[in-house]
Amino acid sequence: MLQFDCKTHWQRVAASYRDTMHTPYNKNRLEMVDALLEKSDLSGSVLDFGCGDGVMSESVLSAGGSVHAVDLEPSMVESTQCLLEQWAERHPGANYSVQRGGVEGLSSLTEGSFDTILAINVLAYMNGGEERQFYTQSKRLLRSGGVLLVTHSNELFDLYTLNKYTQLFFKHHFSTHAAMDEVGSLLVHPDEPDRRIFPVRENPLNYRYKLGSYGFMEERQEFSIFHKLPPLLMEGFDPDDLQSRDYPDTIHWPASERWKLMFMCSIFGSRAISLPQR
Repeated sequence: MLQFDCKTHWQRVAASYRDTMHTPYNKNRLEMVDALLEKSDLSGSVLDFGCGDGVMSESVLSAGGSVHAVDLEPSMVESTQCLLEQWAERHPGANYSVQRGGVEGLSSLTEGSFDTILAINVLAYMNGGEERQFYTQSKRLLRSGGVLLVTHSNELFDLYTLNKYTQLFFKHHFSTHAAMDEVGSLLVHPDEPDRRIFPVRENPLNYRYKLGSYGFMEERQEFSIFHKLPPLLMEGFDPDDLQSRDYPDTIHWPASERWKLMFMCSIFGSRAISLPQR
């Protein structure tokens, strides 16, 4: 089976990704990230891994922190460098660095040198080996009590979509006796959509156990990109149209209703702290 190549992927989609930065979609996702952050998270030393256009790195400087921004794609690195240079011109003394690279470069950074690590819209594009390396290096790089804040493609959303991905979820987690065609026969559209799925996806119900295996304790989750109906029931739904859809608030739902977000939102974010070494 072919492995997903994160570097090749970003070289191919970087231009279109930059176009999404100022869409309602990205605004909704950043609102989720802001809800997970505490004021002190960005005021220390921060690693912005997969920095994209640099918007989170700029937020670090605005909070009085220092930031080391990293991205695979040269155009993203250039965008971040340009943004932070402009910020530094207005605010002399800004402490930042920008580097091109991926998980393989994390081993060269100094152990215990960061208070916070951000990985926003990054982990879904890694293969298994890269993902393991990311968590291992994040644990090494964070000071005890430091914050790891990541976003993920939500695997539980597949149970809500009632399509091909529902069938695959059943196969991966529940199917011990029933054949795939038997499960598919219960769905009206078992072959849709014709889209490639992310290499790494997470179930928000058990993600804390993965974090625990690397020495982290999850403190909080938030959700974004709410779907009022399964996508196949949304008339004219285009998953690539990030401009014309409205994304309702998901941060201030009543506690008794928040369980629904685990299924009706396609993205979730997680805030965890690095536990002391035993």
